[in-house]
Amino acid sequence: MILSHPLRLAGAVVLLTSVSLRAEVSQLWGNAGEKWTPASRLPDFSFAGYRRGEEPYRIPSQSISVTDFGAKGDGHTDDTAAFKSAIAAGAGKVINIPGGRFVLSDIIKIRTSNLVLRGAGPGKTIFAFSRNLNTIEPRWVKNDGGTPTTDWSWAGGLFTIGDGVGRNGKSGNVSTRVTAPAQRGANRLTLEKPGFKTGDEVTLVVHDTPDKSLLQYLYHGQTGNLSGLNRWHCQQIFRVRAVNGRDVILDRGLRFDARAEWQPTLELFRPTVTDVGIEGVTFEFPASPYAGHFKEAGWNPVAIHASAAHCWLKDMVIRNGDNGPFVEGAAFCTLENIHITADPQRRGKDGNNGHHGITLEGQDCLCTNFAVECQFIHDVTVQSAMGCVFAGGHAVNLCMDHHRWASYENLFTDIDAGLGKRLFQSSGGGQRGMHTAAGETFWNIRAQTRMPWPKDFGPDAINLIGLPMSDPQILDANGRWLENFSPGSLQPADLHAAMLAKRLAAQKR
Repeated sequence: MILSHPLRLAGAVVLLTSVSLRAEVSQLWGNAGEKWTPASRLPDFSFAGYRRGEEPYRIPSQSISVTDFGAKGDGHTDDTAAFKSAIAAGAGKVINIPGGRFVLSDIIKIRTSNLVLRGAGPGKTIFAFSRNLNTIEPRWVKNDGGTPTTDWSWAGGLFTIGDGVGRNGKSGNVSTRVTAPAQRGANRLTLEKPGFKTGDEVTLVVHDTPDKSLLQYLYHGQTGNLSGLNRWHCQQIFRVRAVNGRDVILDRGLRFDARAEWQPTLELFRPTVTDVGIEGVTFEFPASPYAGHFKEAGWNPVAIHASAAHCWLKDMVIRNGDNGPFVEGAAFCTLENIHITADPQRRGKDGNNGHHGITLEGQDCLCTNFAVECQFIHDVTVQSAMGCVFAGGHAVNLCMDHHRWASYENLFTDIDAGLGKRLFQSSGGGQRGMHTAAGETFWNIRAQTRMPWPKDFGPDAINLIGLPMSDPQILDANGRWLENFSPGSLQPADLHAAMLAKRLAAQKR
C-alpha cells in the first residue's frame, strides 16, 4: 500500500509517498478527519506554531552583520557589546552572524519585533558564554518542596525574546464581557457591546471561582491536590472571522466552555514582540559534570517570554546546557530542528546531563523535528500549556514530562521515544494538580518498552493512540481512550500535520 507521510517545511506541509504495510486509523479521526468534530474529545491541534502554520517565517529584506559592530568571533574577544549594538540597530533586519566562536558574558535581550539573528549554521556559529545566569543576575529561591535553588533552574535564557510584561502586552487593553454561555467546540460569542472587527486577534479569558470549578472542569473532576492553584484563569486566542452586531464569529472552536460564573471576557490580543527568529547557531556551555537536580546555575540558551508571539528558533544545537530552550507563556511560536546534546564528561552521577531539555509553556506553540541525544531529568516538558505540540522528534529514552499547573489539550505525535522506559515520568509541585488536565493526546509514539496506562498522571479523559501499551484496548467515550495499533501502522503518522493540512485545504475552498 502507498501511504503519505508529511515533510515539515516553514509554513507548509508537503506530503511525500513511501511504501508501508497495512494502514490502521483511529476511530477519533478516521482516514482523513471525517470522524472528527470541533467538540470531539480529540482536540484541534492545527493552529499550533508560527502564524498558525498558515505562512512561512517573515524574513526582513534588509540585513546587517554583527561584524559591522565590532564582533570578532575569534574565541577570545568578548563580543557582548557588539551583539547588543547590532540588536539595537536590528529592528526590521536580518542580523547575520558569520562562522566563528563568539564569547558572550551578559544576557542578550531582544525586545523589538521583526528581527532575525541568523548564524552560518550549527557547529559553525558558536555562542560561548563565559558566565551563567546566576552569576550575571543572582536569583536565589526555594522550590515547592523548600529546597534552596536558583530561579534559573527551571526558567530563563542567556538570550531572551520579549519584555516579560504579559501575554497581551501593555495595559489599557480593550475588554468586553461575554454575556451568553458557549460550549466547548462553539465558535460564536455574544458580547455585552460591540468593539471588534473582522481580522482582529482576540483572547477569550475565563476566571476560576472560589470553589475551583474551572479547575474541576479542566481536570474532568480528577484533579489531585489543587491547594497550590489559586485564582486560576485560562485563555484561548482567536482571529475574528465575522461580526454580526454583538456576536463575533471566531476562526476555531472553543477549547473550554464560556460559563457565566467564570466571568468570560474577550480582549484584543496584543503581543509586544513578534516575528523574532534565532537560527543556525550552537550554544556551547562548559562540559563539567552536571551538578544535579536544583543545582543548576543557569547555562540556559534561550527564553521566549509571555509578551512575545509568532517567533521561532530554528536549526539550533545546545551542548552541555543546564536546560534547553524555554517558551515561557508565549503564543504561536515554533521551535524547529532543535538538538540537545552533551559531551561524555558532562554526564552527572545520576546519569542525567541537565534539567529540562525543551519546555513549552504557553498557547499553541510547536516543537518539531527535535532530538534529545542525551538524557535530561525532563527531556520535553509542558507546564501551564494549552494547544501545544511536540512532533517528529526522537530521544534516547524519552521523558514526556507534564509539570502540573493544569496543562490542557496538548499533543505528542510521531515520536521515536528510544528505550521508552520513562515516557510518562513527570514532576512538579505536588499541590499543583495532577500532572496533566484533560485532552492530552499521545499519538504514534514508538518505543522499545511496553507500558501500562500511566498511574496518577492525569484524568481518564486523555487519549493514548498508537503507543506500545501493555493494557488492552479500551474505547470509552466518557472515560479512558486507548487504541492499540501495530508499530508504525497508524495513519496519519503525524496528527498535527494531518489536522493542519485538512484545515488549510478547507480554507482554500
